[in-house]
Amino acid sequence: MICREDWIYAALKSVLSNKGAKTAGIDGVTRKELASTTAQAEFVSELRSQLRNKQFRPTPVRRVYIPKASGKRRPLGIATLKDRVVQMLLKMVLEPIWESDFLNCSNGFRPGRRTQDCIALLDSYINKRNKYYWIIEGDIKGAFNNIHHEILLKLVSQRVADPNLLKLVERFLKAGVMEGALFKRTEIGTPQGAVCSPLFANIYLHQLDLHWWNNYGNLERKHKEKRRTQHLGNCALIRYADDWLLLTNGSKTEAYRLRDEFQTFLEQELKLELNIEKTHVTHVNNGFDFLGFHVRRYVSAHDKPKLLVTPTVSAKFRLKSKIKEMTDRSCYQDSPLLKFTAINAVLRGWIGYYCHCNAKETAKDLDYWVNERLFLWLQKRHRLPPRRIIEMYKMRQNGTRDNWGIKNGEDYLFLYHMSDKPITKYRSRSIPNPYLEGKWSTALTTPDAPLPDKVWLGNVENEEWRELKEVIVAERGAFRCCLW
Repeated sequence: MICREDWIYAALKSVLSNKGAKTAGIDGVTRKELASTTAQAEFVSELRSQLRNKQFRPTPVRRVYIPKASGKRRPLGIATLKDRVVQMLLKMVLEPIWESDFLNCSNGFRPGRRTQDCIALLDSYINKRNKYYWIIEGDIKGAFNNIHHEILLKLVSQRVADPNLLKLVERFLKAGVMEGALFKRTEIGTPQGAVCSPLFANIYLHQLDLHWWNNYGNLERKHKEKRRTQHLGNCALIRYADDWLLLTNGSKTEAYRLRDEFQTFLEQELKLELNIEKTHVTHVNNGFDFLGFHVRRYVSAHDKPKLLVTPTVSAKFRLKSKIKEMTDRSCYQDSPLLKFTAINAVLRGWIGYYCHCNAKETAKDLDYWVNERLFLWLQKRHRLPPRRIIEMYKMRQNGTRDNWGIKNGEDYLFLYHMSDKPITKYRSRSIPNPYLEGKWSTALTTPDAPLPDKVWLGNVENEEWRELKEVIVAERGAFRCCLW
């Protein structure tokens, strides 16, 4: 299949359409060398011949380092364009196979899924009915860099029998890296930045999903009710690549027990180490950060408890840092029109990511800050008093408000306000397998659970039910507050 000419052309088109195609591997070849149809035809013909004759050998990746938000540097592996095309072919073969195996708790680097699918699942767990209030924030030390090749190849061989394809996967894992003129062997890990690395990581960490599913996720309703009556609680898993949350409606002690259990599983089965210092056990009332969102259950004396999802402090700091960099004194000679366009693109992208959470007030505050920052940049660029800058750039937008604007042909380009973006609710959804033809659905019927002797009768005074609930909660926590 990976030797088919139409497949190779499709993989090449996908690789060249990526902006990373401008960056070369150790051979120095970029998208520019494959711009013509003739060059692409020669490339496809040569690669097809090498694959059919089993002569293809991946080359080492070029190692570069990019800064992380924590101040450290993340190693990035840049493969050659030919290696990227073959990796894309491997992905085209392997991804449909594992999409039929992966669980719904995993949403990272999968077709048709996004970070919002992880955040939307929290609504179904953190509520008055299910009470998943204790959160284990999982942090794996260098998940991509510590994947064991032997374990990964064994997992791939469980679903793939072709020895030639398995050998090709192994050669990519063992290709090595080049740091400057120094070659280093790769006995462990997959290079971040490679086309296949996210898929390999999902195949590897799928075992974590299966451990949760086999022990907690597939329990029937009566078993879950039995665990609740035994004060053990149930747990739910939400994973995005190597970032994952484990939620439990049990006690704080149960949360620590689950953390230790999953730590042991990662060490013994996957040879991965859990960073205990960064793996926090948090009550949802205190809030936690996940995928750039701050999630907290807000309890007010005058209203019902609400789940608030807002941008994290670090996300706001990164946006401000980006705008500061774009309006630095070294950029005073830039064109104001290009500056407006660039800033608007950054602001649209930022609020586009957070437009499904409680970001309206945050957007208003950031709009005010960006407005002041742009005003100072314009003032220092033109070296004019504030009154003259207002006369030059302050305009009436749509006849409703004053805003910074600039002439753009026959129209005007105004500074984008993030608070104008509507905040909409992102609903949790059932995501079908994109590789299946037609609409398939399964309906599981479970017998209705017997009604308990004591039931809640709605928003009416029910003193007997309230007293019974207080006794159950007190017994579950050994008559001690779990938050202290």
